[in-house]
Amino acid sequence: MVFSEINRKLEAKKHTTLHYIKRIAFSGVWLTGVLLLIQIFFLVEIFVRLGQDSPYLLELFGLVSSAVMIYIINDESNPAYKIAWIIPVMLMPLFGGVLYLFVKLNFGAVAPKRILNGIIKKTRKYARTNGEVKVKLQQEDGSFAKLADYIEKTGGYPAWQNTSVDYFPLGDDTVETLLDELRKAEKYIFLEYFIIEEGIFWNQILAVLEEKVKNGLDVRVMYDDFGCLALLPRKYHLSLKNKGIQCRKYARLTPFLSTHLNNRDHRKMIIVDGKTAFSGGINLADEYINAYEKYGHWKDNGFLIKGDAVYNYTLMFLQMWNTNSNSGEKDFKKYLEQEPQLKSQPLSQEAKGRGFVIPYGDGPHQLEDVAKNIYMDILSGTKKYVYIMTPYLILDHEMQQALEHAAKCGVDVRIIMPHIPDKKVVFYIGRTYYPQLIRSGVKIYEYTPGFVHSKTFLSDDELATVGTINLDFRSLYLHYECGTLFYKTEGLEKIKKDFMETFEKCQPIALEDYSRLPLGQRIVGRVMRVFGPLL
Repeated sequence: MVFSEINRKLEAKKHTTLHYIKRIAFSGVWLTGVLLLIQIFFLVEIFVRLGQDSPYLLELFGLVSSAVMIYIINDESNPAYKIAWIIPVMLMPLFGGVLYLFVKLNFGAVAPKRILNGIIKKTRKYARTNGEVKVKLQQEDGSFAKLADYIEKTGGYPAWQNTSVDYFPLGDDTVETLLDELRKAEKYIFLEYFIIEEGIFWNQILAVLEEKVKNGLDVRVMYDDFGCLALLPRKYHLSLKNKGIQCRKYARLTPFLSTHLNNRDHRKMIIVDGKTAFSGGINLADEYINAYEKYGHWKDNGFLIKGDAVYNYTLMFLQMWNTNSNSGEKDFKKYLEQEPQLKSQPLSQEAKGRGFVIPYGDGPHQLEDVAKNIYMDILSGTKKYVYIMTPYLILDHEMQQALEHAAKCGVDVRIIMPHIPDKKVVFYIGRTYYPQLIRSGVKIYEYTPGFVHSKTFLSDDELATVGTINLDFRSLYLHYECGTLFYKTEGLEKIKKDFMETFEKCQPIALEDYSRLPLGQRIVGRVMRVFGPLL
């Protein structure tokens, strides 16, 4: 999609810091923020005063912090996550231990997780891989068949054939196709996004949604309240409802301290009639389609699938939508029972040659780190190369070892990172991993025109995953995410072409390049890396 320079300047004016400050100031969010800060202040003040006024309480708090330290050391959570917590507990013995327990026990997220797990348990009957597909998986590749079985058993997402794939290397490329698919809707449209912002992109989509609602279609929109904090009016969901569009905000901001805010809905998906699904890294805001430059050129991607695999996206959306609804049984029967897997229909010859597609979800509601394990499986199974695009690089020990081991075994491991960051401290942390990765043989590239937001793995011309899942702790452990595995499908050649063309626009990073970075950046990165798992 081509935008004039005038368009870009007009859009840029809408996205100034002052614009966002005004939006927050007049939305009522500031009151929530003030109330939260007051609660934090009083909690800290109470603990400090109690410690000063009573030496016995001071000793008690010290014992609590010591007990928390012992618990952290023996906890089965990620070692980097444990280290990130040990430091504040040591530095703030009065408050750090209680803060850790507050976050660890995660009272605010207990109910949402319990409800979602209950819904997933009820909908297991809708999440079974077709018997013929299972046979074909085993015949095609036993290793991939095991990964597909793991995703089905652990995550609850079946594998599919009979699915076409179209890949878009830029957000700009997706707009017209997406709008065309929305206009074709005959029954329903479901949208779930971390970020929606009024502008060129969203306004065009909204116009289609309004038209479809008038024609009697079931149109539903869900967005993350925190993700849209400065981007949408506080009561925007009500304005959509007034247009006839069903709308829900995930994890609404409230003036009470809650760890629920730590678990965001980072997914991005559009489902049309259960026949077409769109996903990838692209949010519904103008920087994602380069309508204006926020951090240089925005390099993102998306994909469109049509056919049986869309079922998984319909399932994912309805599971999350019904975490605060009583319409679950009715919804699942209406939208899932008539779908292809329960018909067990034979696969066409054309479908048998298209490979396998597995859309999957992940989130803090489950004990297994499905998304991370898929990434790890790709790294351990690759024979020739694995190419990666990610906007953030905050690695745990296992992921770092997997990347380094693959490179040391002769695999061509390449990682594309941004050159212009959106979050400077996070970017500085990511760069601290460069030296060790480079020494192990991993090739690092930075996208010099701007910011990379794609979250993509490609391996050996046969396997790829594209979605919303960054290589950082938030995506792998804390947020609700979605991705799609493509094995020997259409679109893989486009993904490879995208990587090869993007490499040409990148600066390869050598060890001496890292040593030439400003000393202040390297120090900030090294210091803040300790707290990387908490960012």
